[in-house]
Amino acid sequence: MARDFSRRSILRALAGTALTAPFAHLLTSSVAEAADAGPLRFIALFTPHGSLPEYWTPRGGETDFDISFENAVLSPLDRHRSKLLVLDGLDYKVLYEHGRTGHEGGPVTFLTGSQVVADSGEELPSGASLDQVLGDNIGGATQFRSLQLHAFEQYGAQHVYNSISFTANGTRVPFELNPANVYTRLFGSMAGSSEEAKQQLARRKSLMDYLIKDATRLKNRLGSTERQKLDTHMAALRDIERRLTNAGALGCVKPEVPQAYGIGELGDVDRMPEFTQLHLDLVARAFACDLTRVVTMTIPGPTMPWIGISEDIHNDIAHRTDIRSEPLRTEIRLKMVRVQQWYAEQVARLMDTLAATPEGSGSVLDNTLILWGNELGDASGHMNVAIPTVLGGGAGGRFRMGRFLRLRPGTDPLANWQGAGEPLPGAVPHNKLLTSIAQAFGVQVDRFGHPDYAGTLPGLT
Repeated sequence: MARDFSRRSILRALAGTALTAPFAHLLTSSVAEAADAGPLRFIALFTPHGSLPEYWTPRGGETDFDISFENAVLSPLDRHRSKLLVLDGLDYKVLYEHGRTGHEGGPVTFLTGSQVVADSGEELPSGASLDQVLGDNIGGATQFRSLQLHAFEQYGAQHVYNSISFTANGTRVPFELNPANVYTRLFGSMAGSSEEAKQQLARRKSLMDYLIKDATRLKNRLGSTERQKLDTHMAALRDIERRLTNAGALGCVKPEVPQAYGIGELGDVDRMPEFTQLHLDLVARAFACDLTRVVTMTIPGPTMPWIGISEDIHNDIAHRTDIRSEPLRTEIRLKMVRVQQWYAEQVARLMDTLAATPEGSGSVLDNTLILWGNELGDASGHMNVAIPTVLGGGAGGRFRMGRFLRLRPGTDPLANWQGAGEPLPGAVPHNKLLTSIAQAFGVQVDRFGHPDYAGTLPGLT
């Protein structure tokens, strides 16, 4: 009687030697990830300070929405309009009913949907963040389970306000500030020039030919049950072969080495645009090379001298957007618009790069879901309702993009709120969005974060 093979046993039998090493992470991928589809990827971008609803909120309807009007915060994203899903009326309900409102709770609950716990003296979640759950589910298919980045040193070291990625027990997942360190981690052992990349690709295709032939020989020695399992792995091997043959695989080229930065340079706010662009370019390259499929990144902004704003954005702009005297009111509010437009430009630039990277019959952007969020809605009121939320990319077809959704039109959940710990009537918990994204990536859950908020967000598909 033929012996039943586990996946690990079949991989050992397939390899016989270390020849499978370059493909070990790919052999665990879903067979459905064929060359013309590509794997689904996720990046969460967090930017601070809230926004101004009249400048952030699109005008028009679901499919004819306008983000190009004068001073529109989202105007830099207009060229990617067909790859946007703009959500108005998403609320951090868990903060009002189970935690604390304001700046500090936002980064903690953004990807966790969790009740905030402050027993240690700082705000931490009571559960894992979405990126870590997705990393557990799909991260084993890549060399790096997930990647956590931060664009500028502020508040010192791994401060909780800079953290949006957390383990299941609420511990911060350390982020990387230095682009040079990110480069070394991701690309330190990769071929350099385009010609070297082609040679490496040819070697891998040759190895893949060997593996498929070796698997075919092995099949004749197996019983029916084991053959079915091996057929699954052979289908995965052929999918990998098609992806290696596809011209898009040549887009996996080692980027230029960023310069090494000292801690003083990493804390130089004038260089924050440089660090931001380097990080996002490295993310795009990592996605193109399938080194990771899950990334989180925070982009702060204590001040932005490169766009002519030298004031403290938090104290001198965000907290004063409700001032009434003119012309100071308009001056402050338009500065806030410029701040948020700069963030939108970074998202648009990332989308440009991903769209320019071919994959199958489309691009890497087609198979990427970008979640861009904030900690506040209206900046001056420290309100954690109507959080500016944008989904970008093609999302692998899981969501219907090119739309603007008003989730609770005409409803103000704070109008009848009785205070901390009391129900927030009419609010739309952002946990439902987290659940929807988790399900899109194959995670079988009916709620995410705090157990009070079950179900998915309607209208996404």
